[in-house]
Amino acid sequence: MKSVVPGFLITLTNYDNTMILILSGTEEGKEIVRKLHDAGLSLLTTVATDYGKKIFEQMGLESLCLQGRLDANGFLQLIRERKINTVVDATHPYAVEVSRNAMEACSKENVRYLRYERQETEIPNHPLIHKVKTMEEAVDKARFLGKKILLTTGITSVAKFIALKDEKELYVRILPVPDHITSCLSMGILATHIIAMHGPFSEDLNRAMFKQYQINTIVTKDSGDVGGVLEKIRPALTEHINTIVIERPKIHFKKIYTSVDDVVKEVKGL
Repeated sequence: MKSVVPGFLITLTNYDNTMILILSGTEEGKEIVRKLHDAGLSLLTTVATDYGKKIFEQMGLESLCLQGRLDANGFLQLIRERKINTVVDATHPYAVEVSRNAMEACSKENVRYLRYERQETEIPNHPLIHKVKTMEEAVDKARFLGKKILLTTGITSVAKFIALKDEKELYVRILPVPDHITSCLSMGILATHIIAMHGPFSEDLNRAMFKQYQINTIVTKDSGDVGGVLEKIRPALTEHINTIVIERPKIHFKKIYTSVDDVVKEVKGL
């Protein structure tokens, strides 16, 4: 039987077994998938892009991976079809809509919901560090800072900052995904201003990029130690570069796990 959930094209089997669903939009999410799979548990994982799916193919776990984006109803349907009894939400701290949709679906179906979230980074207070709460505030702040802006906040932020392209030089660092590169070009980002690379990025590499492109303003998120936020901030301070930090959105979780091992133990019932 085929799934009727939009965006998913896999054959559904094992209807008699309970199933764990892992929303694995982070490096830690991939680690959780690997550890639970190695423990012999039945599970599925979701990714939003073909790029994310290819990573699981490289891990040899492509059979566990569903590609597509789900709203609350989509989560409900998937939970019902696959008899899912536990959802582990290991999505990015800024993927608020996904987390809310998953929590809503779990609440309606009385399914266990576990949230893994990497710890926030202690961002230093410094005149060159500008903390804002939203992407819109980041755009407004950037208007009054340096001419050459490097966006390290992913493809979705480019559309917000494109309003500054006539008064600023915009450089974007994005994943090496063809659709993302095409999107940047269609919005008017110069090809020479697109840095398509997969991290993590060391302090030395970041510093080299800042110097190469003569960047004087950086935009980042507090994506935690794994996201390399301090590896951006430290060389930026050394080079006297303004850094705009978009703080994490606030969402209420009943309980948050900040250790991969702890959430794996909870799933396994240890």
